[in-house]
Amino acid sequence: METDVLIIGAGPASLTAAVETASRGLDVTIVEESLTMGGQLIQQTQVLDSLPSFYQPKRGFELAQQLRNLVEDTTVRCLLGHRVIGFYKDGSVGISDEANVFPLKAKRIIVATGAAEKAIAFPKWTLPGIMTIGAAQTLLNRDFVLPGKHAVIIGTSDFAMDVALQLSEAGVQVKAMVEKSETVFAHDIEKVEQVRKLGVPVYLNSSIKEARGIGRVEEIDVEQGEHITTIPVDTVCVDGGRSPILDVFYQLECSFGYQKELGGWIPQYNPFFRTDREDVFLAGNAAGVSSQGVLLVTGMIAGINASESLGALSKQEAEIKTTSLWKEIETLETKLDPDVWKARIRHVQNYEHPVLTDQFIS
Repeated sequence: METDVLIIGAGPASLTAAVETASRGLDVTIVEESLTMGGQLIQQTQVLDSLPSFYQPKRGFELAQQLRNLVEDTTVRCLLGHRVIGFYKDGSVGISDEANVFPLKAKRIIVATGAAEKAIAFPKWTLPGIMTIGAAQTLLNRDFVLPGKHAVIIGTSDFAMDVALQLSEAGVQVKAMVEKSETVFAHDIEKVEQVRKLGVPVYLNSSIKEARGIGRVEEIDVEQGEHITTIPVDTVCVDGGRSPILDVFYQLECSFGYQKELGGWIPQYNPFFRTDREDVFLAGNAAGVSSQGVLLVTGMIAGINASESLGALSKQEAEIKTTSLWKEIETLETKLDPDVWKARIRHVQNYEHPVLTDQFIS
C-alpha cells in the first residue's frame, strides 16, 4: 500500500491534520489502535471553552463528532484497529491488525500519538480502586460505571477539577483533593470555585502516606507536615500529569529535547512542526502536552506544512497560515499557562525562520 501522508493516531490533532492534507488532494491514511476516532475527546463531557477562535465552545464528545464528520467528508483512509509495529529498511511502515502485518509506503508521516498519564507511587498504591483520573473519567463517561461511592483525588490540575465535578454530578462523594504544592495547580478559576462550592476540602502541602484495605482500597492517610488525616474511601483518583508517547519517534531516530512544562522529553521540531527528519512531522501532545484547543492547531500546522512539502500548496500560503495559527497557540497557552508557551518557544528557538522568528522566537 502507498499513501502521500500517513497519520499515526486518530485524536483531535490527527483529525485536523487529516482534513488539512486531504482537502488539498493528497492521499491520506490514518492508522489508529482503537476502533473509533477522536481520542480522549470521546469521553469528555465538560464544555471546552479554550478552543481556537474559529471553533465555538462545546463539550468534548461533541467536538470529537464534529471532527469525525469533517474527516468522513474527505477521502481519508482510516485503518482503525491497526497499529504501527516498526519500520522496514526501505523506509516503509509495518502495520498490523493483530492478525496480519503489511508494509505501507508513505511520502510524509505525521506522528500524533498523544500522551500517557503518569502514576504517583505511595505505599499500597496498587490496591484495586486506585486509578488515574483518566481511567476514572473513562469508567464514568464511556463505560457508564461509577468507579466508587467515596473518592479522593490526588492532584489539583484543571483536569482533576473536571473529574471532581463529573464524579460529584454522578453522585460520587469527593471527600478531598490532595495537593503537594502550596497552592492549587488549576488555572481555571471558575472550575476551582465550582469545586469549592461543593464543599470539597483541599489539602495543600500534602501527600498520601499510605493506602490500606483488604481486596481493595478502604482508607488512605493524608500527611500534612506532622499531621495525619485518615479518610475512608473506595476510590482514589491519581493525577500525576501526562507525558508524550514517544515510541514511534525512537524508532524513527528523531532527536529530543527536554521541556518540563510540556511533559518532559519531546522530539525536536521547527515552527512548521517538522522534526529533524525531513519526512516526519508531529502534532498534538506528542509535540508537548497542552490544552485541547492547542492540540487542534498543532495538527493544522503539521497538515499545512506536510502539504506544502509535497507541493499541494505554495510556500507563501503555508507561511501565512502557519503564522496565523501560531498566534492562536500563543493566545490559548498564555491564557491558560504562560509557562507552557515559554517552554514551547524555547523548544523551537534553535530554528530560525525570517517570518516566524521575528514574531514568536525572540
